Amino acid sequence: MIRLALHDVVHYRREAAGVVSQVAIGIALFVIALFFVGSIGQNADRLVFGSVGATWLVEPSADSGGALSFDAATAERFSSASDAESVRPRLQLTANVSNPNGSSARPESASVSLIGADLSAEPQLAENLGLPPERIGTQHIELHEKTASRLGVTAGDEVSISVAGTEITYTVDDVVTPDTPSFVMESWAIVDRDSLAERVHGDPDSVNAILVDAADDESARVEITTAAAALGTPTTVSSWSETSWSALMLGPKIWGILLVSVFTFTYVVICIGLTSLIYSAMLSRVGDLAVLKAVGTRGGTLRRMYLAEVVAQFIVGYAIGALLAIATVAVVNLLEVSSTDSAFAFAVGSTRLHLDPSWWAFAAPFAIGLTLTVAVLWFPVHGVSKQPALTLLELR
Repeated sequence: MIRLALHDVVHYRREAAGVVSQVAIGIALFVIALFFVGSIGQNADRLVFGSVGATWLVEPSADSGGALSFDAATAERFSSASDAESVRPRLQLTANVSNPNGSSARPESASVSLIGADLSAEPQLAENLGLPPERIGTQHIELHEKTASRLGVTAGDEVSISVAGTEITYTVDDVVTPDTPSFVMESWAIVDRDSLAERVHGDPDSVNAILVDAADDESARVEITTAAAALGTPTTVSSWSETSWSALMLGPKIWGILLVSVFTFTYVVICIGLTSLIYSAMLSRVGDLAVLKAVGTRGGTLRRMYLAEVVAQFIVGYAIGALLAIATVAVVNLLEVSSTDSAFAFAVGSTRLHLDPSWWAFAAPFAIGLTLTVAVLWFPVHGVSKQPALTLLELR
């Protein structure tokens, strides 16, 4: 049967080449689209769970004064009790930043989210901002490039921060543009957490947000809630999906669904067109099928032979398409395409386009294409193979 199938493919190599090329193009387009969707999802994950937030958020309750003391020993006990991968305390305050040396052509001040953080404990945030994973100087501040542009300041300039009735003068350490941007981070100004807490609350260990990286399930919630109860301050525990961070996932999710829908539809159309091509080729060779039937070949053998041809052509086309997709991804990553344009950042979820291959991007189109092609062709192949030799000759 296999020998007959291979002989048939070689004999009708023009039709086989058309089938293989069509499969290869469809597979390549679908795989690249899935790589792109996967990269968007990974960028969103890095943003939500590495830069802006975490899987869980622990905050002081409204009636607790808005802050709690969280020193190194407390952090160690909390991490051990909650079975967390990492714990990242922050002090997040609303503040006004102004340029004391600004001109009348610039706004006097801008509202920012003043983030007190320890970048040595937040390497993903530091990497996203293009900063070294080390503590920020007590007199230094990291400004987003849009805030710096509005105020007309650059690295080395001084800015004045008004926060909770306190005036603080900082030196701009760096003007940052996140690799994985978001509208949330555009208003961020990052300073050393301990020095900010000392100036605002008189306690260097004062924080108002504890970001906890742990499993996203109910057992983790129970463990984190139990650990938070031991802090001595009333707190609330929220999953990332219960906070404003979830809004950061909405855009990538919609964009991903749209791309998957469009390319899945395109791929299904290609597969249906492929089955039509194969079916037409089968009808053009009913004379050969009649001869095989006349010499005693059973209908089941003919069905298996023809489906073996289809599977063989699909696998060859799939292999070529997969290689084309890998080559395209390699070229795109080698070119290091990047842009700070907002439309580019929205589409890609980052200022850099980097496609990460994954096994499911290869498995999904293979399974969909092979299943759809065989399923659609089974009934006409089954019907033709059941016909007697004379009937097949009449159809010729």
